[in-house]
Amino acid sequence: MNKLLFSGLALLGVGITILASYGIYHLAGSDLPPIIKIALALIVIGLGLAFIYVIRDRLRAIKEEGI
Repeated sequence: MNKLLFSGLALLGVGITILASYGIYHLAGSDLPPIIKIALALIVIGLGLAFIYVIRDRLRAIKEEGI
């Protein structure tokens, strides 16, 4: 895999992780009802899993194409 692509994806992952951690920290300390907190957590987890699936599928396609 191209080192530049790998570096970009690694930085993207670190940035998303930091932003998600910050959001979780503030969400845990908020006065929202527990059902809203759970719903938001499930939405974020679902989006994260979908994002990981798309990235893995794209990396697999790049590897097969030989780019």
